Amino acid sequence: MIKMTEGPSARYKALKVYEAVGEEKLMGIMVKSRKVKIEPTRLIGKRLDKVDTFGKNIIFIFSDYAIRIHLMMYGTIHIYNINEPLAKPERLLRLLLKFERKKVAVYNAPVIEIDYAYNIIKKLKKMLGEDPLRNDWDPKRAVRLILKHKNRKIGDALLDQSVIAGIGNILRNEILFRARVHPERLVKNLSIEEIERIVNVAKELSEEFFKRRVNGQRIGPILMVYNKYNKPCPICGNPIRYYRQSPNNRRTFVCDKCQK
Repeated sequence: MIKMTEGPSARYKALKVYEAVGEEKLMGIMVKSRKVKIEPTRLIGKRLDKVDTFGKNIIFIFSDYAIRIHLMMYGTIHIYNINEPLAKPERLLRLLLKFERKKVAVYNAPVIEIDYAYNIIKKLKKMLGEDPLRNDWDPKRAVRLILKHKNRKIGDALLDQSVIAGIGNILRNEILFRARVHPERLVKNLSIEEIERIVNVAKELSEEFFKRRVNGQRIGPILMVYNKYNKPCPICGNPIRYYRQSPNNRRTFVCDKCQK
């Protein structure tokens, strides 16, 4: 079981699901959602062709159909052997997919959508920004999307999924520290070089988070500021400051000496 809060976690979970049931036929489905656009039984007998991600969204693709899952903070995905009992109460179950050998259970997910794959992918591409973990990542477009939010604090803009998809609060804090940019800076006051640095670090760090999950390594050892309140900055030794940034009210960690 893996809790998903960042894009790299979503991609790792997608990888594990595909490893478990990829290319198998769907034998049964149960779903509790108001976002079911087509009859779910249409998916029965279809093979799971791919498990993809767009930011924090996980997409199960069955030929012409798809299931979109967004776990937010408290949703989880469990993989069981086909005859294994479910580990959580049925009242928490939002989606159950039965394959030939295993079954996939999704608990507490606030978003489960079933529709034609084309419709789901088209919508996600329209509403999300650039995803650092996708092959079509375009850093120049990511810079342009940040620049559209000139009157927002960069620490707030980075949490907007229409800017860079998949960035959560841990990544946001670590990206800005490594880019040496203070989260309170307004986008309009940043140089192009600073924005490009943020975009490049977002790509590098997202990939590093993902690789560590794939290799069974924790991300804790590589965190420089997140949850490091009052500990010395690894660069200058200045105490890391903690506060909740407005207007997003998210936990923010900053070195006021290194981040300008």
